[in-house]
Amino acid sequence: MIREKGDRRLWHRLEGYSFHERPLSRSLIDRLHEETGHSLDVCYTLVEEYRRFMYLIGSTGETLSPSPIVDVVWRLHISDECAYFEDFCPRVIGRTIHHVPSDVPIDEDPAYERTLDYYAQEFGRAQVQYWPDPDVGAVTMSTALMWIVGVAAFALAVIFGSFLFAAFGAFVISGSLFLKWKFSSLPLENLNPES
Repeated sequence: MIREKGDRRLWHRLEGYSFHERPLSRSLIDRLHEETGHSLDVCYTLVEEYRRFMYLIGSTGETLSPSPIVDVVWRLHISDECAYFEDFCPRVIGRTIHHVPSDVPIDEDPAYERTLDYYAQEFGRAQVQYWPDPDVGAVTMSTALMWIVGVAAFALAVIFGSFLFAAFGAFVISGSLFLKWKFSSLPLENLNPES
C-alpha cells in the first residue's frame, strides 16, 4: 500500500537527494559500512530509514527522536558539516536541524514515541530491527510466555504420549527463536562512530 505523503514536495526533495555523491566528502553509505561493519545492503536500508526520519522532522516541525541505529547515520551525516549544514538542511529540508544528543532511554522518551506514531502514519509500521519497540518489558514478557507454553506442551507430550503436543511445543519454541533472530538481525554493538 502506497501512502500519500503529507508534504509531497519535501518527500520529493528527499528522494532526489543522494547520500553517496557530492556535496558529501565521502559516501554516507560507505562511511556507515566502515564505521559499523554492517553489510552494504543494510547500510542502504539504514540510510533510507534516516531519509524517512528527516522527512518526519521536516514535515512535522516537532522535536523527534531517532532510533539508536538511525542516530548513528544522523551523526555520521552531521560530521560532514559542509554537506549537512550548507547543502542538505537549507536545500532539502528548508531549515537547519540540529542534533541534540539525548541520554533518555527510548522507553522513557516521549519524542521517540511521537516519532513512531508519525512514522506509522506516513510509512506504516516501523521495522523493529531499525526502530525498536520502546516497550521492552512487554517483548521480554512475550518471549518468556512463548517459552513457558512451549515447555508445557513438551511436558504434556511426555505425560500423554502425544505427538501433537510435541509438535506444538516445537513450533512455539522455534517461532520464539526465529523472532529473536529476526529482530536482532543488526549488529547494534558498535553504535558509536566516534570511537
